[in-house]
Amino acid sequence: MMATRNFDKKNIILLKINECELNSFLVDMDIDDFGNPIYMLDELSRAIINTIPEYVFAHYENPSIPQNDTVDKLREAAKCIYKIKEYELMRKYYLEQDKSVLNEIQKSKNATRGEFGELLLHLILRDFKGTVPLISKVFFKDSHGVPAHGFDSVHISPNESTLWLGESKFYTDGKRGIKELLGDLSNHFKKDYLDEQFIIVKKNLENNNIPQRDEWIKKLCSCNKLSDKINIVNIPLLCTYTHDVYKLYSDMNDRKATVYHENNIRQLKKYFDDNNDHPLKSRLNIVLLLFPVKSKKELMIKLHERLWHMQSM
Repeated sequence: MMATRNFDKKNIILLKINECELNSFLVDMDIDDFGNPIYMLDELSRAIINTIPEYVFAHYENPSIPQNDTVDKLREAAKCIYKIKEYELMRKYYLEQDKSVLNEIQKSKNATRGEFGELLLHLILRDFKGTVPLISKVFFKDSHGVPAHGFDSVHISPNESTLWLGESKFYTDGKRGIKELLGDLSNHFKKDYLDEQFIIVKKNLENNNIPQRDEWIKKLCSCNKLSDKINIVNIPLLCTYTHDVYKLYSDMNDRKATVYHENNIRQLKKYFDDNNDHPLKSRLNIVLLLFPVKSKKELMIKLHERLWHMQSM
């Protein structure tokens, strides 16, 4: 675990399993004034929302924003998020309870990817893997307002020659989320798709001032073989899902809660391994990130409330 956290400064997120190919996380619990256990929803949602300025503008865009410009920058970042169609559809569904958008949500291929999963992935990579964003997921868009690259995260390890190309899913059911991640793995980690994404990332790099910019442009240009690309890429796959561990236990560090959590995680990892039929799976550097939450709906509502308030500041 990283000693210093960028977003989860109060250490609300607990790293429970820390293995090369598997990480699991839980949300910590607290007590109220009467000693009753509290699921730390407010603190978790705040940590996720705090990623938005960096997520939107990426690390290279003026990391030291003058204090008098902070509010404007936060407002601009939040508005950029809601320009992404899936976020706006989900806001209407969760906050306004507008059932008329449900059909459009179900038709959207990106709806499950647009529900803050990318923000949580961004947070986990930054706080637990020590990465920095290579390009902005939002700032660079094509003419149709669609993010310019297909991955939910494009990060680097600043002290290593490692590119982190991540995917995220947010589901009520963990197995369904993993099934969707396996689909992404199959579709995205093959020669033609990676060739296309490397070109897009390089093009966007030419328009920003990130440290190591020239080094990464050179690396992306010279990395022509599929084997070369695979060797420099880590693949974090985040599945966030609803689980009952928080209803059954009031202390996430209690031994029984830990055992219950680990049994769930091992079952999902086995499901992932049993269904991973990627022909290059022995060559891919996959890190499965599993993050059970108390309620997907509850977290979605809280995040949209915070984001909506942010753009109205």
